[in-house]
Amino acid sequence: MGSEDLLVTLQILPGFFSNCLFLALYDSMVLVKRIVSLLSCSSSAGSGEWRRMLTTAGLRSIWNSFLLDAYKKVKLGCEAPNSKVVKVSASPRWSKKVTPTPDEQHSARVRNRDECRLLDFESSDRPLVVNFGSATPPFVSHLPAFRQLVEDFSDVADFLLVYIDEAHPSDGWVAPPMGSCSFDVRKHQSLEERLGAARKLIDHFSLPPQCQLVADCMDNNANVAYGVSNERVCIVQHRKVSYLGGKGPFFYNLKEVRQWLEQSYG
Repeated sequence: MGSEDLLVTLQILPGFFSNCLFLALYDSMVLVKRIVSLLSCSSSAGSGEWRRMLTTAGLRSIWNSFLLDAYKKVKLGCEAPNSKVVKVSASPRWSKKVTPTPDEQHSARVRNRDECRLLDFESSDRPLVVNFGSATPPFVSHLPAFRQLVEDFSDVADFLLVYIDEAHPSDGWVAPPMGSCSFDVRKHQSLEERLGAARKLIDHFSLPPQCQLVADCMDNNANVAYGVSNERVCIVQHRKVSYLGGKGPFFYNLKEVRQWLEQSYG
């Protein structure tokens, strides 16, 4: 086992260092931009808080993501891991000004903990497109394209969004906002927090009803089995992995999923 771990370490070192180099270049560009703004006496100079990406927390997160990818159970052409997940119910119906009673809160928690298995959502004659991610960039920037994918191919395929552990929680390694959509989500301390974050994300993007939503359990068994860490998409057909997307964020590619569906179903 020691030699195997050493081999895995040597395999992931090039990718790890390339990611660190990218973050160092990003931090340098942001720093230069702020200095130029200060020298030009721009009104926006120094506006906003600058969060460095190349930090100890960032290095730890990147390393763990490569370890997850290296030790993942999922393999192309093999049987898909049947991970345990939890169905995400709709948002509570009570008004914000009305505090739910303890019995209502307990009933909501019971409904929210509707555990099932990932392959329960697969039909015998239709592929299942499984999209893993959370409410942190860059995954949220891909959701409009994923929504369009669901609308275009829901007549021939099933879609499942699996909400996983936050890649960039607001109380951890924070990523810069991408676009106009930004979510302030802390690291999940309980299943209720994870389900609430998933509902908040879906309420904002209004995914089509053809796409079902589940959340990974607090042991992160789906995240580990599929080596997600940040985001990943795969296609399951007849309980086997017919398509396995690359490790996010750099190799997450919904265009490949669209091409696979077009080639298979026209």
